[in-house]
Amino acid sequence: MKSAKSKPRLNDMRTPARSKQNLNQGERDPVQVFCRLRPMQRENDSSCIKIISPTTVLMSPPSTAISYRNEGNKTMKYTFKEVFPPEANQQEVFDKVALPLVEGLIKGKNGLLFTYGVTGSGKTFTMTGEPLNCGILPRCLNIIFKTINELQAHKYVFRPDKMNMFDVQSEAEAMLERQQELHKFKSGRKNNSNPDLAMSDTDITKIFGVNEDNQYAVFVTYVEIYNNSVFDLLEDGPAMSKNLPVKIIREDAAHNMYVHGVTEIEIKSAEEAFDAFYLGLKRKRMAHTTLNAESSRSHSVFTIRLVQAPVDEMGEAVIQNKKFLSISQLSLVDLAGSERTNRTKNTGQRLREAGNINKSLMTLRTCLEALRENQINGTNNMVPYRESKITHLFKNFFEGEGQVRMVVCANPRAEDYDETLQVMRFAEVAAEVEVAKPQITDVAATIGLMSGRRKANRLFNTAKDNIIRPEAKDLELDLGLVYSLGPDFPSLELNSSQASHIIKELMAHLEMRISRRETLKRSKAIKDERLRSALLELEKESLEVRSENASLRGQLASAERRVRALEERLTATENASVSHQRKLAEMTEYTTSLKRGLQEKELLLSQNKLDKEKQKKILERKYHHKIAAEHEKAKEFNSEKERLRYAIEEKENRLRIIAEALNGDRGDNIEVPKMTGDMAAQTSVRDFTPGSTPRALPAHLLTPFSSVPQTRDTRETPTSSRRGVAIANPRHRRSLSADGKGWVEHAPNKIVPMGTVLKPNITNSKFVNKLTNVKDIANSKSSKYCLVSQEQDTDGELETKLYKGDIVPTCGGGAQVIFNDVEMLKQFSPTKDRESSRRTSGTCARHSAKRRETGCSPPQTPSNTSKKQRVDDD
Repeated sequence: MKSAKSKPRLNDMRTPARSKQNLNQGERDPVQVFCRLRPMQRENDSSCIKIISPTTVLMSPPSTAISYRNEGNKTMKYTFKEVFPPEANQQEVFDKVALPLVEGLIKGKNGLLFTYGVTGSGKTFTMTGEPLNCGILPRCLNIIFKTINELQAHKYVFRPDKMNMFDVQSEAEAMLERQQELHKFKSGRKNNSNPDLAMSDTDITKIFGVNEDNQYAVFVTYVEIYNNSVFDLLEDGPAMSKNLPVKIIREDAAHNMYVHGVTEIEIKSAEEAFDAFYLGLKRKRMAHTTLNAESSRSHSVFTIRLVQAPVDEMGEAVIQNKKFLSISQLSLVDLAGSERTNRTKNTGQRLREAGNINKSLMTLRTCLEALRENQINGTNNMVPYRESKITHLFKNFFEGEGQVRMVVCANPRAEDYDETLQVMRFAEVAAEVEVAKPQITDVAATIGLMSGRRKANRLFNTAKDNIIRPEAKDLELDLGLVYSLGPDFPSLELNSSQASHIIKELMAHLEMRISRRETLKRSKAIKDERLRSALLELEKESLEVRSENASLRGQLASAERRVRALEERLTATENASVSHQRKLAEMTEYTTSLKRGLQEKELLLSQNKLDKEKQKKILERKYHHKIAAEHEKAKEFNSEKERLRYAIEEKENRLRIIAEALNGDRGDNIEVPKMTGDMAAQTSVRDFTPGSTPRALPAHLLTPFSSVPQTRDTRETPTSSRRGVAIANPRHRRSLSADGKGWVEHAPNKIVPMGTVLKPNITNSKFVNKLTNVKDIANSKSSKYCLVSQEQDTDGELETKLYKGDIVPTCGGGAQVIFNDVEMLKQFSPTKDRESSRRTSGTCARHSAKRRETGCSPPQTPSNTSKKQRVDDD
């Protein structure tokens, strides 16, 4: 095949094959490429291929094709050996493509036939066919056995030697092996054949010109190349088993490539061949893809080997010498379809299979291109056969071991244009490769055997059998009468006319011969009459036998129709069973994957549920602790509120006493506002929040007085007016720092010492100057937090503040600080007057609305005092 832009073929260029003795270097055969178009699946599909002649097609790219965008609307013309239109039947394809290969096989030539194309283009249909419409392979088997049926040798006369050759055994050895096979035969063995692939005798054309002086034997092998590995589909084992060992490719003594250790079965009929083929077809790897419901995932190779050897000079037994064997081979290859991932959407195992298929087909194309370049340019570059198993196995065919033909199956749909274009280009390369013609040698002529010896021996045996028949015993045979009329003439010499006695002897001898002749005539007439009567009787018997045969033939035909109907039903049932088993296996695998995913998800859900339960329990414990703490705080707040109410009443009494004393001393009528219960409650509610401390009154207001009125002099005395109950903080403890809990003290490195005795000392605390790690706070030992800061107040005095709070863990595993207390340390000079103290107190009150006011100690105190203020957050 060549395209419109291809270069002319150079027939005088040599194929770079290895030099062989059986190659005729003068003549060459090109690789014949045929094209078969598949019918359109839907009526509304558009076609991109048009047949313009019986050997030429025209391809026009659609607007959606990649080639249309890259090269424009450019039509391509491709020429083949012959183009089969969609309406061509299987018989027509077989007669044009495969029948010459079968004829060459019987004459001793090797043949190789490829079916090539994209997935879903009809390759398997062309090679195998379908029930009641068989393809190339079943037709080849039928015609081979139709041709050599009467010329087959007994089973096991030819035996494979496991090295791609055959040994010749005697009839006794072959009979012994046949008896051993009968002992191993199992009556319950299942028939794997598909009877629909067989054809009737009327549909088979017999090949003429067969050498009748040879005995023949047929051997078949069936292998597949899956993921660039060779598997034997006929190996012993379960019919549906696909766990097969990998085979290797080797080279025999004659430098021919073969699959080592492959199962080679001797076949005696087309039915046995279909049995073997159907067994391998069940093991072949098929899968469902987007473009094809049953897509081949491997290259399948069905090989038919015909062994023939001449019979001896007597025309009976095969010559016991393997040098006189002639072995011819016909390989029928169903290549897996090339496919693109963006169309098939393959993933996982299917994607790996598609990659290996495309790689092997690319290697096949590379080898053919290398062969073509060697022929055109006259070079001898290396051809990369070993990069793929399919090219390595058929290396000898491309180097001149037989005829090579290819059937390119194309789907004319516009959607498949880009893939079909690559197929056409590959076919263009293949058509330009040429292989040398093999030379056939007649082995019998070289050893001096005459032709027709088998036929002569058959006629002799037939005549011998007829003589031995019971009907022939009544025939009277007198070999003497048949072959002689009497003794030979006596030696008489007549010397004179007086020798009358000699004339009398001669007359007597002649009369004896005449009488003997008359006797033979009478015997002949009697025998003729007997023969006539015997023939009449035989004719009567023949008529009776014919009528009986006609009735038996009718019964046999009806029985055969019933058997054929039952076989059809059985085949349909087996096909349905196979498809159901395949679907069951796929669904089982899919269900297993779904169950596995469901178990994983259930495990994750149970794990999440356990985590949520744990988190819920942790939160419940935290909330229970928090609620308990709130209850405790509420109790403390109630008790503090009650205590404050009593304190307010006491202060009212003191204020009343002070007011009476002032009125009595000054003589003024100053009304002292009396704080009623409602005002006290409002004050307590306004000034005191839960967890806070009531503000302290000035120290001079807290000095107790006696209820007895005093004199003015007495009240003016400092000592007498300041004496009484000492100033005290109403809180039940000095500081929260001494509670013994785990503290985290956060303070700068250098704190200015204040020299006060009121500086709290937090025992067993963890000191940090910078929080860089969450573990400093978020740990089981730390529950309190203290932040220390120093700054100047408005009067320039040094002021130290301690912000305190609780450390509470969070849900995310961290911690948060809830501040609930502020302590302030501050120093005052004892020489400052009350106004300064009041200004300082007022300034402090403006800075913190919630800070309570405290007065300074009496000026009579000789030493510095330190004031501690505590502010609680709301």
